Amino acid sequence: MTTYNIGETEDDLPEDDSRTQLQDRIAESLAELSEVTDAPSGLQLCPQFAASDVDFRSDVWMSRLADVQGWLHFSDDLPTSDVEAFVENLVAALGLENQTGSADAPGAAPCLTETALERLSERAELAVRLQQEFLMELGAEAASRESATASWAESWVTEEDSAEEVAPEPVTAKADVWHIFQLTKKKLNLAPSYQRGDVWRTGDRQALIESILRGIPLPSLILLRTGGSKPHDVVDGKQRLTAILRFVGQHPIAVAKVAEADAKHPTANLKTLLTTDYPKFRRAWKQFMGEPLTARLEDDFYFPFKLRTDAKGGLVGSELEPLRGQYYTQIRGNTINVADQEVTVEELFEGAPDYKVPVIEYTKASQRQIHEVFKLYNKQGMHLNAEEIRNAVYHDVELTRAILVAAGDASSRSSIADVAPSLVNVPGVQELGTTLKEYGFGDSRYRRTKVLGWVVSVLLNDTEKKDLPSTARHIDLLLARVQDNNSHVLRNEAKLADLFGWIAQAADLHAAHDELWSDKFKDGGKGTKWQELQLVGSLVGIAIAAAGAPDDIKDRIEASADKIREATATKAWKRPPKTQTRTQWDYIAKIAQGVVEKLDVDISMASEAIRARFGSSGVESLLASILPPEAE
Repeated sequence: MTTYNIGETEDDLPEDDSRTQLQDRIAESLAELSEVTDAPSGLQLCPQFAASDVDFRSDVWMSRLADVQGWLHFSDDLPTSDVEAFVENLVAALGLENQTGSADAPGAAPCLTETALERLSERAELAVRLQQEFLMELGAEAASRESATASWAESWVTEEDSAEEVAPEPVTAKADVWHIFQLTKKKLNLAPSYQRGDVWRTGDRQALIESILRGIPLPSLILLRTGGSKPHDVVDGKQRLTAILRFVGQHPIAVAKVAEADAKHPTANLKTLLTTDYPKFRRAWKQFMGEPLTARLEDDFYFPFKLRTDAKGGLVGSELEPLRGQYYTQIRGNTINVADQEVTVEELFEGAPDYKVPVIEYTKASQRQIHEVFKLYNKQGMHLNAEEIRNAVYHDVELTRAILVAAGDASSRSSIADVAPSLVNVPGVQELGTTLKEYGFGDSRYRRTKVLGWVVSVLLNDTEKKDLPSTARHIDLLLARVQDNNSHVLRNEAKLADLFGWIAQAADLHAAHDELWSDKFKDGGKGTKWQELQLVGSLVGIAIAAAGAPDDIKDRIEASADKIREATATKAWKRPPKTQTRTQWDYIAKIAQGVVEKLDVDISMASEAIRARFGSSGVESLLASILPPEAE
């Protein structure tokens, strides 16, 4: 049994030693777990550390592992006072036995076998994934720490329950492309035991159909041929298939429900009307069945739905505009262009056009193996978060790339001149990312880019509305305006340089005067890391003040330091327990306004100065989001 002894040096190991690779992977995962600024209820954050701090040549790696063990969700805390007990308890927590060894020298500490290291590496990587899912849920609309914590804990239970050895037998599958009618006419089992329920909302279903009408290719569907005349099991793609079947009136539950009603009322002609004139079907249903078809009933019966009437679906301003707000039976004869081919809507869904759907069909697999396939497809990777999507959608806009560079999230292989040339000679911009990292926002998944993008949008996005949208939407609106307007002031390189020079100065002032911020304000007194809302609010406040009083901002900060610190320690500046969209903006606005007022800067004049420099100011929109006392 190969073991690794504490005290061994790196030179004692071969260059390609698999143990060293495992240790490197563990170190990277543990370091990533330490980077966050938010955690589930009851889980303690720790000071951030780098992968190089996880030293396996001594017992230091144990200290770093102990720092983040809450994220690893062991049943019991690992004992930190006894090295031998720590390793033995760790091995047991990983579900292993007899996976430690020790050096021959008396008193040498135990160590992990390669099997145990591999298991620890897998668990640490899983912990990173579930950590990111927790943070994504926590940042979602109307989310609470309690709900995100519950989901995180449930995810661990699910992962641990599904940790089983895979079946070694091979499977047989083939990849093909099918016409849509082959899916609507095929006998399908949409609800095998391992499938989740119907989770798509009407808007999701409408978006799927609209994408088909626009010719956008769909991801692969995965089916399992169960043998003979039995229906194919839908392994992956249930939500997409359900949307298609409902839209064309072919969902098996709907067909069965209508057949039952038609048998009771044959003169109503319900079976025919379902697929030829759905609006007339709805009227006939009300007349003969004695109840109107509400949206709830239509969902319960899997009846058809209409397309959206607004611009979200991409139908406005194109040849598809006449399809808006219509049911399938109303637009079957409309001619559209799909996959560079002119077809009717009916031909698209019921004929053999060039547009096809990729299908992976498993023809030989045991039930256990198909469960494995299902888990594999539903666990692979991680959904893109808002920042990753935004970086792709608006990457042609230099403002997007400038935020990425200034946040320190751009690839180290690319120079600033290649990515955002406007920032090449901007003083302090390269320190921005370092400052955000020191505040506890690490390298994972564009966390710093989100914070910096948030600050930029709060300062410049004039929404002209009292109720501000979600954080992601607020940033997107600003970038979309720049993207859609070739003459927008933020397309000018000199203006971008001025913008990031201003924000870099504000960040430097914010970081250089740590005496301004009470520990209770940063993160509730739990450590040294900042949380997003407190940082955005206070940094925006400093930036606004710097714009309004650029000549003596440093003197104002020194003169008002005690007042600001006193305010940040009060309950009035305490983060709200529920950070829904309205309370989130209210909190940020009050902090920013409070900082500016305590620096004795006229916030209206500061806003005008921002507007004069950059063509717009988001200050008034931010202040308008402050809730009246009775609404808090």
